[in-house]
Amino acid sequence: MIPAFSLAVSLARPLAGEPAAPHNVVVIVLDDVGCDLIGAYESYFVGQGRAPGAPANTPAIDQLMAARGVTFANAWTAPMCTPSRARLLTGRYGFRTGIGSVLKENDPANFRNPGLSSSEVLLPEVLHQAPVPYNCVAVGKWHLADITQLQADPRHPLGVPPGRWFERYAGSMFNLVQPPNGGAQNVYSSWLKTYASALDPQVNPCPSGFPPCEVECIAPPVERYASVDTTEDALNVLPTLQEPFFLYVAYNAVHAPVHSVPGALPQANCPGYVPPTTPCDPGNPGTYATKLRCVMEALDGQVGRLLCALDESDTTVILIGDNGTDPDGILPPFDPTHGKGTIYEDGCRVPFIVRSPLVPQAKRGTVSTALVSSTDVFATTAVLAGASYAAPVAQDSLSFLPELTGSTGPRRKFVYTEGFFSNFRPDPSTGWLPATYSATRHIQAIREKRFKLIRRWNRDHNDPNLLVMTEELFDLTKGGPLGPNQQPTPDWFEQNDLLLGPIQPASRIARTLALLRSQLDLNYPTVVE
Repeated sequence: MIPAFSLAVSLARPLAGEPAAPHNVVVIVLDDVGCDLIGAYESYFVGQGRAPGAPANTPAIDQLMAARGVTFANAWTAPMCTPSRARLLTGRYGFRTGIGSVLKENDPANFRNPGLSSSEVLLPEVLHQAPVPYNCVAVGKWHLADITQLQADPRHPLGVPPGRWFERYAGSMFNLVQPPNGGAQNVYSSWLKTYASALDPQVNPCPSGFPPCEVECIAPPVERYASVDTTEDALNVLPTLQEPFFLYVAYNAVHAPVHSVPGALPQANCPGYVPPTTPCDPGNPGTYATKLRCVMEALDGQVGRLLCALDESDTTVILIGDNGTDPDGILPPFDPTHGKGTIYEDGCRVPFIVRSPLVPQAKRGTVSTALVSSTDVFATTAVLAGASYAAPVAQDSLSFLPELTGSTGPRRKFVYTEGFFSNFRPDPSTGWLPATYSATRHIQAIREKRFKLIRRWNRDHNDPNLLVMTEELFDLTKGGPLGPNQQPTPDWFEQNDLLLGPIQPASRIARTLALLRSQLDLNYPTVVE
């Protein structure tokens, strides 16, 4: 049986003083975009004393999101794509849903790494049951179904029965896949697009028959470039959505492969937006890292087009990265061994910016150091909708509306992340590991405001029955080298593992280490058994 957990989430209820009518929510997911790529984060962290980095040009995110909303400096998600999306849409950690590793389009059908179970309750399902039911549509990258699930029914984003989750969906089921007739073009300009349904009820997108279907999306025109295509879908679906609505927009960029961005992409144009003064030259991308930043700049422009089209008076926008930056694209002073796929800060701490009419004018353009999790998108959106649910639905989700509005309410004392291999389908009778499951590894991390504990479980290569557990402990705020005035500095890049040196038994470090270990032991069990 799964152990009892101390973190319980009560029914989601509207906060006092909120508007009586629910409003729209748009979630924008960026792929492999760490904080190191975003200008607003660069400005904040350099202002806190960190050495300068090399972000991309991101004027749309900086001007239309960060300057008008709240930027969270300590937001965590999973270190890889599939688990991160599962957390966001279920409000539950991977050890509960069974999603701890990435799904791949080239895995064989009988490969034992299952996708998200259709028995899970996703955020749109709760929104459908709100006092004023929401219209829920998803476009872009899905990456939550395995090959076997898609062979049985390619309408996975719609749920079972279709419409229980999202009502409409179109995009890529995995990372972008080259179509048979794609030729030598980069996959961002030549890819297979799945329609689980029509996005426009009046237009059938399938060349023969009706959805679901798979079509070749080949540029030119530039509207078929993947980042533009996702924006076009979002813009085209907006006029068809009856309010209130929930729109989930998941971009493929900047995930590999890096590529030369096509010229003459459509651009954002609205008050408050100023395009890059020195834009990337698509014909001269330079190094891998430089080319990646050009891809990010192009993505920022498409995000800007969407933001310009949204009504700020009745729409909350949540922008989030799905994990850190690809190590090959990380530049100094960041450590490429601490990026995507790791549970160091630059692997799991991601851009998380919220623009909402509920944010008071005085808080707009501010940075919050509160601990938040990608799982918290679920509870926050449910509160906005006035929708109720009871655990185990979204049991790891906590509304961050108090951080936006300055109102009273519970705050996170800890934030948690993990990754494990392989995925599993929870036992329906216990909600825990099936009897036949055996994970090979499990990485876990937990932090409070100052200290962070990393724990790794691995099976010994020579003896699979032997489990090896290792730990690291970091003082994120005062664990760096002494500054010019002999004052402690942050351990920006987790270089000083406190467990490598002596720890005084009665010290704050010792007490916090015991607390973090206790939290892991009680609330976040390992799946390596």
